[in-house]
Amino acid sequence: MNHRPGSPPGALAPLYGREHDLRQLLKLLQDGVRLLTLRGPGGMGKTALVLHLAHAIERAGESPQLDHVQFIDLSAVREPKGVLGLIAAALPEHGLRGAPERQIQDFAARRRTLLILDNFEQLLPAAPDLADLLARTDTLQLVVTSRAALRLHDEVEYPVEPLGLPQRVRDAASSAAVQLFVARVHALTPSFTLNEANAAQITRLCGLLEGVPLALELAAMRTRSYALGDLLTRLEHPLEVLKADFRDRPERLRSLRATVEWSYELLDEMDRAVFECCAVFSGPFTPQALAAVWGDDTVLERAEALLEQSLLQRLDTPSTLWKMLQPLRELAVERLNGHPQEAIWRERHAWHFLEMVEGHRHRVELDGLNSLKADLAHYPNIRAGMIWTVEQRHSDLAYRYLGAIGVMWSALGIDLQEAPLVDGVLALPPPKDRRTLLQALKISANTLNYMGRLQAREAQLLEIVALCRELGDVEGAAGQTLNLADVMRETGRPEQAWTVRQQLIREVHEWLGDRPATREQQRLQGFAHLCASTDLLELGQHTQALKYARLACGYFQDMGGRVEYRTARTTVGLVLVSVHQLPEARTLLLACLDEAVGDGLRGMVKHVLRWGLVFVAAEQHEWTTLVQFTAFVNDPVGERSQGVLDRRLHQDLALARKALGEAAYGQAWTTGLHLQIEDVVKLAGGLALTPAPRPDLTPRELEVLALVAQGHPDRKVARLLNISSGTASKHVANLLGKLGLHNRVELTRWAMEHGLAEGDESTPPTL
Repeated sequence: MNHRPGSPPGALAPLYGREHDLRQLLKLLQDGVRLLTLRGPGGMGKTALVLHLAHAIERAGESPQLDHVQFIDLSAVREPKGVLGLIAAALPEHGLRGAPERQIQDFAARRRTLLILDNFEQLLPAAPDLADLLARTDTLQLVVTSRAALRLHDEVEYPVEPLGLPQRVRDAASSAAVQLFVARVHALTPSFTLNEANAAQITRLCGLLEGVPLALELAAMRTRSYALGDLLTRLEHPLEVLKADFRDRPERLRSLRATVEWSYELLDEMDRAVFECCAVFSGPFTPQALAAVWGDDTVLERAEALLEQSLLQRLDTPSTLWKMLQPLRELAVERLNGHPQEAIWRERHAWHFLEMVEGHRHRVELDGLNSLKADLAHYPNIRAGMIWTVEQRHSDLAYRYLGAIGVMWSALGIDLQEAPLVDGVLALPPPKDRRTLLQALKISANTLNYMGRLQAREAQLLEIVALCRELGDVEGAAGQTLNLADVMRETGRPEQAWTVRQQLIREVHEWLGDRPATREQQRLQGFAHLCASTDLLELGQHTQALKYARLACGYFQDMGGRVEYRTARTTVGLVLVSVHQLPEARTLLLACLDEAVGDGLRGMVKHVLRWGLVFVAAEQHEWTTLVQFTAFVNDPVGERSQGVLDRRLHQDLALARKALGEAAYGQAWTTGLHLQIEDVVKLAGGLALTPAPRPDLTPRELEVLALVAQGHPDRKVARLLNISSGTASKHVANLLGKLGLHNRVELTRWAMEHGLAEGDESTPPTL
């Protein structure tokens, strides 16, 4: 094989993240595939990949059955009838006679030939001619690049996907998307490198551009004019920003807009309408959702055409989800604006996802939070539907959305960032239905809590309790009274909060009598005991706190509430940290974290950190981890709360600042703000590898501790150590203070955990 394939200048730039694709394509050809179509949307790097394929075959002799490889660019051809003529004219042997198809057959008959036909999407009517060529000669193989499938019987499709994105900032250097972007920027600015200072911004940029190679290259070109931070802001509208003057590129590859418009122009009128209809979706959507917005199921056949033409993607998920790449969606949104059907489609979209989120809330009421994970993929569309109702001032619908969406906010850990949506809904006139208003106000009160606006939350909770009573919702009033007690505790009134919880627990017991509790009543009992546990912890009654937390676990376990049960186990872990049973607490909290990560509940991950693992980190003097976890949670409530646990966290952060120094503390905080879930899991796992530090106890205190752990009173400790009873009592008091314990039982447990309880009364312990 001695014919170098034709290629445009600069075509063999380094290939990032396509090594696996290249190996797969070579194998398919070696296995005898005769028609191989590389399919993908514009800008995905199909041309670059086939050029590397051609050179790999020639350079390394990867395919000895081939004698000739020919690259043919068809992008300038618009007439399908001219395809075979252009192919024949590109062949290097002169003197061939007859029609173009005869010339190609004669050429391939003399040498085993691979033809690479680039940019075939505008020539699809000519696809049957390719099938005829292959049928008439067995020494010809074809590799075609196209944005759409050829729909031929023997065609093997190879989807060309976006480049791999980093899952974590720390993995940015191994991401093909990041490598491509950094290399292109480096070509413009040789001093540019990937480093700790810019890794988070580059990772975010690659994510926004979804790993599309052309978009990454064009973004790199824009760094001539903009700093990374400013470029990220402008990328909210990538079609307007991503363009460059590549003199060696065809016009359609000089801007992202030209690339996506090239694909759009190839659609017929009906497919364009479906493409524009898809613009109402934010994020993935189901075929059923598209049919609901369009108005009937006939749209699904047209959607198949968009999938074949790479204008829609099917995600690799258990149930069918379709998605449009962001640059394509931006063009679709532009075309949708002013469309005769726009208002109808958007209203149907809002209704469809309102019904979905209300169904989700109903399932949560029946099944607890167990069913959350399956619905989270639809959140972008649910949110978009809610925004539309606010913008259109559909008050009743907006309040219904707010009342249903709040559980998803807690699961995703985004209550705080979605607070403006709450304000938008509450600025509308209240709904006519009082129960709709009640449910919306509950979500609003929860958001006020996450914002740390405790006084406003207390006022709203009083309004909610009154509304519950007006509607005869006794259990609802009880649940909101629990929330009121939370405000009491957070504003420095733990005794009052404990009194309220006790009263509520008694009332629920009286309501039920001997009757079996409903699921909702079990949930109420569980949360009453769980909140009471936190009150007792604030009051220093650790044994009772542990008892109530375990009772809450029982209620949630009985009702089958997996997520609620995990919340209660987190509180058990917190109490165990407070009584210095660190190994047991750590094991329990790490298990809760793993379960929350497995369920995809970011809000639950934050809860396990905030009310458990931050205190484990503090106990172990893992100051950097403590700061990073606290920044990741980013809880404004703790900054304003007067609760004991919040004050303790402030003290721990002050110790961390002192131990680390201002610079390292600030760096740890910044890192924590950008942590990914995978980073959190790794840091948490590191806590299990670190033994808890022992306090600085004197030799005499260690002797006293060992004897106390053997069950001796102060007088016997004094006699065994030949000291006065008063001195022995003073040592015991010092031990309690240094270890942060409350009684001799806790001292004994601590000594046993740290291997200091051995010995007998005749042999005082020694160092």
